[in-house]
Amino acid sequence: MSKKKIKKIIINSLPIALGYISLGFMGGAMIQKSGFNLIEIMLFSVLVFSGSAVFIAANVLQAGIYPQVAITLTATIIIMNLRNILYSSSLACENLPLKGWKRVLFSQFVADETFALNKIMLHKDPEWDSDCALYINILGGIYGLIGNALGGYFGEIIDIPLDLGFFMMSSMFVILLVLQINNKLDVFMIAISAIISYLILSIYQGGLDLIIIALIVTTIGYFLDKSNEKRMVSKNE
Repeated sequence: MSKKKIKKIIINSLPIALGYISLGFMGGAMIQKSGFNLIEIMLFSVLVFSGSAVFIAANVLQAGIYPQVAITLTATIIIMNLRNILYSSSLACENLPLKGWKRVLFSQFVADETFALNKIMLHKDPEWDSDCALYINILGGIYGLIGNALGGYFGEIIDIPLDLGFFMMSSMFVILLVLQINNKLDVFMIAISAIISYLILSIYQGGLDLIIIALIVTTIGYFLDKSNEKRMVSKNE
């Protein structure tokens, strides 16, 4: 891989680094207080690559580690991260020729932010190939690991303001969102997403609220995108 491409990957991954390290720091500190040691925190970060999973585990395990708690925790994490299957499938449709260990690593470190960044770059940059997509995912995993490890190590001696982590994560999403705006349809979908999120969260706040919002918004976006494609084809004809 050329130095130019490596530089491009690192620069584009910086918004993810900002959010993952800061929020991972707080997640690592929280789960450390639940009884995990540094090695266990690092293994958790790599094997269960999910920022939400760290926070969920930290809260659930405060009640103690029992079989019923472990089953509930595992089921919750699986449900919360089912969307990553869709992300992997969607990126696979971009004709990324990944095989063997590369495909395993790519799937292991797919997340909301790496998915969004790869979708943006695959559509905007003709030089963005499967290796770039893979290494963005791997960098995401490394940033999360660094954050969790630092949080686990310093968590006992530092009082960490959780609001700072949520602010950093929100900032990262805003950056990725702005980069993805290409036309009026994108602006319209942002407005629709905000309205639907507000309505759903006003009615229901539970373990499935984000999944419900994502399913509704992506369904609307899918049909609007297909309708827009048909309109463009008709104009060209």
